[in-house]
Amino acid sequence: MNKTVLFAPLLALLIVASSSASSVLAMDKGDFNLSNKFSLEIDGVTIAGVHTIEGLETESDIVEYKDGEDGTNHTRPGNHKPGKITIIKDFSPNDKTFFNWRQSVIDGRTQRKSVSIVFLNDNDVESTRINLFDCYPTKWKGPNLNSKNSGHATEKIEIVCETIDWK
Repeated sequence: MNKTVLFAPLLALLIVASSSASSVLAMDKGDFNLSNKFSLEIDGVTIAGVHTIEGLETESDIVEYKDGEDGTNHTRPGNHKPGKITIIKDFSPNDKTFFNWRQSVIDGRTQRKSVSIVFLNDNDVESTRINLFDCYPTKWKGPNLNSKNSGHATEKIEIVCETIDWK
């Protein structure tokens, strides 16, 4: 068999793989953020002691429909569901920020606030932020107490937001 015939497909494969790798590298330029370098702001005020933020996501219902007589179920996005974010911070008897915000909802005086998750680079300088708008708490959980545990007491709040913006 001719060596050129064997070599040409291999060369084409290498060229495709090489161009794909360079396009992947081009997308990955810049420094990555570590998941432990962030801060949290509520209406522009930094909240101290926050160490966990979970559930940052958006979701939409799926609506199925039929189009004519093609026999295929098609889909389109339906209603958008509000995001539910859980924030955990160190418990302090001197800081009732989370508890008072939740209590305002219970008392019928819901305070919708803006929440920002600020990502920090290695020099603790803001690299990007995710802003959550029209947020209010749906759940507050006080500290779990255990005399056999030497960890910090924490409090947890679950908030919902109507819109998310990534700056």
